[in-house]
Amino acid sequence: MLRGTRKYWLIALVFGLLVAALFYRYLHDMKTAYTPKDLVTVVKAKENIAKDTVINTNSLVVEEIPAQYVHPDAVRDRTAVLGKVTTSNIVAGEQILSQKILGSSDEEKRLAYAVPQNKRAMSVAVDSVSGVSGNVQRGDMVDVVAVVDVKTAGEADAITYSLLVVQNVSVLSIGQNASSDAEKKAQDTTTVTLAVSVEEAQRLALATEKGAIRLLLRSPVDKDTTTSPAIGPKEFVR
Repeated sequence: MLRGTRKYWLIALVFGLLVAALFYRYLHDMKTAYTPKDLVTVVKAKENIAKDTVINTNSLVVEEIPAQYVHPDAVRDRTAVLGKVTTSNIVAGEQILSQKILGSSDEEKRLAYAVPQNKRAMSVAVDSVSGVSGNVQRGDMVDVVAVVDVKTAGEADAITYSLLVVQNVSVLSIGQNASSDAEKKAQDTTTVTLAVSVEEAQRLALATEKGAIRLLLRSPVDKDTTTSPAIGPKEFVR
């Protein structure tokens, strides 16, 4: 009696497994039949992303959608937008579009986008001599030297010193600040906008208000900084 029961249980188990396999195959075939063959991977916003926000991995989700629903400018790779800044609001579920992410053209239109994090944009006026004969361009690295008159206690007259104010700072833009009279074109000055820290900005502001500055154009491969003491008349004649 027990042996017969085992036989029926075994037959039921075999048929149950067979039905499960057939049902699984049916579901697979149905999924294959109704799944589009032209799926495209796109990057979407997982949450609302405000304008001027740095995109992080928690803000993104990667999905596959039919090609007919993919925007022509949709970003396909998550790494292409990670760490980038948004130039407009993006709502949750929206495809991330390349024109809503900071690009080089946006940096040219709005200087604030070109300012590195923890830096400030500061403009200084230079002429053809102090501005390295107009050879300084956007993206160059420069040092700034200032010549200032310093009056110390016990000295009757101020003493002129040359000192290194800031080093290895980036040029964000070059702008003209032309004279109003056409005959004074030779005296036109150029404004050079630099990316500086707050402390560098304070030093540079003092140098421009109390003395004259000159830019030193650096080699693109030179990243070193130096410690150079102020040079006055005594040091000059040594």
